[in-house]
Amino acid sequence: MKRFRFGWYGDGGLGEEMIQAILSGRKSATSCPAYDPEDADIKAGDALSLVDKHGRERARLVVVVVELRPFGKFDDALARCEGVTLAELKDKMNFANGRNIRDDEEMRVVYFRVAQAGPERRP
Repeated sequence: MKRFRFGWYGDGGLGEEMIQAILSGRKSATSCPAYDPEDADIKAGDALSLVDKHGRERARLVVVVVELRPFGKFDDALARCEGVTLAELKDKMNFANGRNIRDDEEMRVVYFRVAQAGPERRP
């Protein structure tokens, strides 16, 4: 099963915040630059192991849809699926990538559902 990692050392708690949003049902999508090779092969129907920055499995997810869209086309509907406002989503994307994302940059958006929540294990 492919690992779907949220968080990295030095993320200021962002990864855990996203994991908690997924487990509570507030977050059902995530996005990254389309060129990012880590999740480039994910497709609808894939089962994923949601892991934290420590490598601990937190849940099992199923991919519902994968789409490509320019960063400038991010909208309120996508932000709701990401569990934040549009302004927060854009700020978090810039923080997570260590730079400002250009409006014309193609992004990969992965929509998912929780198939099985794991035991509550916090770092």
